[in-house]
Amino acid sequence: MNKSTRNKWLALIAILAVAGFAAGVWVLLNPASFVVQPWRAQQSITSARFVFGPYPVQADMDRLKDEGVTTIISLLNPKVPYEAVLLEEEKKRAAKLGIEVHNFPMGSILGQRFGEDYERNSRAAAETAINTPGTVYIHCYLGLHRAANVRDYLEKHGTVDTRQFEGSVQHDRTPRQLANERGRRLFRQQQYDAALRELHSVQPLDYSAYVAQGWIRLRQEHNDLARDSFHTASLMPNPRSDASSGLGFALLRLEDLEGARAAFEQALKLSPGDNDAGQGMAQVLYRQDRLDEARVLLEQLHEEVPENPEVTALLERVRNAQPVVQ
Repeated sequence: MNKSTRNKWLALIAILAVAGFAAGVWVLLNPASFVVQPWRAQQSITSARFVFGPYPVQADMDRLKDEGVTTIISLLNPKVPYEAVLLEEEKKRAAKLGIEVHNFPMGSILGQRFGEDYERNSRAAAETAINTPGTVYIHCYLGLHRAANVRDYLEKHGTVDTRQFEGSVQHDRTPRQLANERGRRLFRQQQYDAALRELHSVQPLDYSAYVAQGWIRLRQEHNDLARDSFHTASLMPNPRSDASSGLGFALLRLEDLEGARAAFEQALKLSPGDNDAGQGMAQVLYRQDRLDEARVLLEQLHEEVPENPEVTALLERVRNAQPVVQ
């Protein structure tokens, strides 16, 4: 083989090596790609409080927000270059949706753990989840080994009823689920009529569709229709706090303070960390002139989420208000 031919072969090998490396990096940075997807946890065991699964791509993040997740516990290890990139992207996506992210790095390659902090961070992640109000999403890269280790720790500290939480990769979604997701996306874009058309494009409506329809009706100030949608959802099997909370806000607008209070109480019973329901209850107490109770609740909410402007403004009004003399 002459020198010219050998150089051509070396150049071709170099190009293939670079292409292979680039393809490998692309695969690692796209956890929901067709290459990685077969290895991701397709369905994650969840409870009303804890959700387990793989790295949340944008579609997953939107669905988690819609499912009421307020905190994400990421087990990605920022010392691994591609996980460091994914972690930063996750933080940016979560911040836009108002979801808090905690990182407890756990090293794992093909299920083989490494690093001195593996067990310590697993326990810390579980304990943080226990002590964090609201619904928590706990994940690693594939949603398998590291997430399972944290789940095992939680299960040892009490049993909970479970349901199935499915990922948001499109080929795993039913037509009903896809219609719900498109409807919620249009809702976030304030395209309310289009969102309603999307929700009604597949029949019958399910629980999530009725809840989404309720929030759309509230934004449109069709309070009686919003009340009916939330009420229908609250009567369906295994309702969550979002239906009761939405019902409470609809009744609050309709001046049914006792009905609103009962709805918010039910929401807080289902999810004690539901900040929206707590805020709604505080509004009821304020309007019923139960200022001391409203102040205590608002101070608690303010401590949990100090940057919430609505809670801050209502707390200021309560502190400055004088009780009505009977």
